[in-house]
Amino acid sequence: MNWRRVLSVMRKEWWHITRDRISFILLLLSPVLSLVTMAYAFSIDITDVGIGVMDQDLSRLSRQFLNQLGSTDALRLEALPQNLDEVERLMMRGTVKAVVIIPHGFAQDLKAGRTAAMQVVVDGTDPNTAGHAIQHVSAHAEHFAAEQLKGQLARAGLPTEELSPIDLRLRAWYNPSLKFTVSMIPALVGIVLSVPAMAASLALAREREWGTLEGLIVTPIGRAELLIGKLIPYVLAGTLSVPLCVATAVYGFDVPFRGNLWLYLALSVLFLFATMSIALLLSVFTKSQQVAIIGSMIIFLFSGFFMSGLLIPMAIMGPALKMEGYMFPTTHFVIISRGIFVKGIGLAELQGYVVVLAVIGVMFLGLTALMFKKKL
Repeated sequence: MNWRRVLSVMRKEWWHITRDRISFILLLLSPVLSLVTMAYAFSIDITDVGIGVMDQDLSRLSRQFLNQLGSTDALRLEALPQNLDEVERLMMRGTVKAVVIIPHGFAQDLKAGRTAAMQVVVDGTDPNTAGHAIQHVSAHAEHFAAEQLKGQLARAGLPTEELSPIDLRLRAWYNPSLKFTVSMIPALVGIVLSVPAMAASLALAREREWGTLEGLIVTPIGRAELLIGKLIPYVLAGTLSVPLCVATAVYGFDVPFRGNLWLYLALSVLFLFATMSIALLLSVFTKSQQVAIIGSMIIFLFSGFFMSGLLIPMAIMGPALKMEGYMFPTTHFVIISRGIFVKGIGLAELQGYVVVLAVIGVMFLGLTALMFKKKL
């Protein structure tokens, strides 16, 4: 291994990357732009859903329940329809996503200890929002009915402990508000950092397409020297975008960063090394840049979204699919990114994933060196 020849290849490849300023800026900023776009697309914390209440009972208890429905930011009281025709008009216009119908006798049934009827009409064209509305209306109804029953028993001098035999108190660590973005955005960083690897997949395909590979072949540069010299500039270019992604997550989406930034940067470099080793192997077998970029998108984006635990939890995958998912570096970096961002864990807890990333990178780089032949 002659490091002077490696540096020569690095210098040449760096000129390829930076000579077009617009392309270099896009390579540097594309992970950040992709992170922002995907973060907004996957931010599915549903709040402030507009609902209507058709109160046919018009009692003190029905008004109390109405006030309780609007006491949180999960639901927003938008209208008070008087009849079903008005309910249908509100639904057709999209003004409300659900309407709670409180029938006559609601207060009397509660006071008498009977089951009080109530109906929730939802807009089924948006199942996620409809499910959110049903869940929160049901929770409010159960809590309101339990409080009314406790009050009646207390006024009658009867014990109320039997209504709650278990005092269940919930506490969520690391993400107390259970915000979806706190879990999703650190995982998305692993997806968007695959974008520089897509550019690396063009390294050898570009040389073939432009006819400059023949000039490299006749030089005394060895296969390993050539591949390492092409790999390092792309790793460096990808590393520059890591702090930008972290800053975007923290300051743009209020995602806490509780770990060590230098550790995160070092493991990001290892992840970039692993992904770009795979990209170089792909570049060996492709003849054109278009084929290389399409192949890298399939490998990195498909595995990132569907096999890394980002959208489908690893716990519900079958053994074969789970094993296949662990073959991709994105799966391991998603776990690393979430752990450092949200939990603030260190190298001791992540050493298994670190070893796997290193093995993937070395194995694919070695396989690329074996497959690449210095001949046309």
